[in-house]
Amino acid sequence: MKSMKKLLAFAIALVLLVALAAPSYAISEKDDVYTLNFYHIFADEASGGHESLWINKAIAEVEEKSGGRLKIDCVPAGVMGSEEELIPQVFAGTVDMSLSGPSVWGTVGSIDAIGWSELPYVVDNYPQMNALGEILPDLTNKQLEEAGIGLYCLGAMSQGIRCLCTAEKFPVNTVDDCKGLRIRVPQSEVYMSTVEGWGCAPTAMSSSQVITGLANGTIEGFESDPASILARGQQEGFHWYTETYHIASLNLLMINKANLEKLPADLQEILISVFKEKCVEQCYDRETVNAALLDDIKAAGVEVITPSAEAFEGFKSADAPYRDGKIAEWGVEDVFAEALDYVANNTK
Repeated sequence: MKSMKKLLAFAIALVLLVALAAPSYAISEKDDVYTLNFYHIFADEASGGHESLWINKAIAEVEEKSGGRLKIDCVPAGVMGSEEELIPQVFAGTVDMSLSGPSVWGTVGSIDAIGWSELPYVVDNYPQMNALGEILPDLTNKQLEEAGIGLYCLGAMSQGIRCLCTAEKFPVNTVDDCKGLRIRVPQSEVYMSTVEGWGCAPTAMSSSQVITGLANGTIEGFESDPASILARGQQEGFHWYTETYHIASLNLLMINKANLEKLPADLQEILISVFKEKCVEQCYDRETVNAALLDDIKAAGVEVITPSAEAFEGFKSADAPYRDGKIAEWGVEDVFAEALDYVANNTK
């Protein structure tokens, strides 16, 4: 695992060096019309990409409200590169905007603390997640400013909340049922530590290997969200969907701050206000969409397990030491407390 992290760090550093060697001005201006580039890895709207649907709504509204003076050239689906290729270029300013998980931004910018919202059980249901999506950009911008990072967070977009999926012989009703289960997770400390806290044996592998791994017994389960399950056709490969609601996936939409500030003040205001509004709307819409997607998963023969209130607290308690330890390590106790206070008072 350490060697893989070293290789990833080397690859990111190499891409960043290339980006820094390129011209540091991505935004273009001609005849009082400004164009930003926005490249990301999420599926395009035609392929059912929920993020792209709302990004496109925001882009159209920005152009309308600016009277055509501000345009955004958006290329989705990783056509312009992977996260590891795009994110360093946003830092360097050769790409204006992108969308990615907090931990990815943190890894590239050497600000791991920005990934606190991806820790287990920061929130544990969709209404709480929606409220967190409202406050997260403001909290992120405070962290960025304090760390001297030249990015500005325009909004947070929801992928949904991840749950545990297991094969037919391994129903999970309580955290005790997790003991020894080999669970596929991404190559990430947070995801590995989350299932490890339940007593599982985390198994890092590509998502493309999940169906085969379940079929041949290499793994007994995996964790994911409804949209990702259906996008990968995994609904046919498992039987139990336990509503652990362990990690809320809120991706951060960032813009290079220097490039943002090169826009006229009125265009900056339009860009910031429109994307803030549309990102919040996307979070609330994701809750509705994911409920419908879960129905599609159930139609494939998957059975949903909703743990009792006591059992659910068991999952949360098992992960609390890891979560609280990382919050203390990163020194984000005040940020975390502010987030929880906002969520407590604004959950609808």
